[in-house]
Amino acid sequence: MRAEDFARLITDCYQVGYMEAVRAYEPALDWVRASELKAWLRLMHIEPRRFRRLVEAGLVRPVRRGTGRNSPICYSKAEIKRALLTAGVTTLYAMEKFNQTND
Repeated sequence: MRAEDFARLITDCYQVGYMEAVRAYEPALDWVRASELKAWLRLMHIEPRRFRRLVEAGLVRPVRRGTGRNSPICYSKAEIKRALLTAGVTTLYAMEKFNQTND
């Protein structure tokens, strides 16, 4: 594992912990509407294609906020970051195993 990967992993862990605390104390701040999602993903430097893969894998779930037909569909910011962290750790682990078997 490279030092850059390790530093990014630590930063992501810290960020997920902070977002979980915000989610616990102020739940309304955790949600991002589907209509605002693209801008938030860009702000967080997350590729929309990677986000779609997380949704398809079931790691991120859309939630309808309300009972009405026109209620907005929202995503949890903390859930998105946690899923990205999980995918990143899994990728790093797979790369380490691959490198060990090819050495």
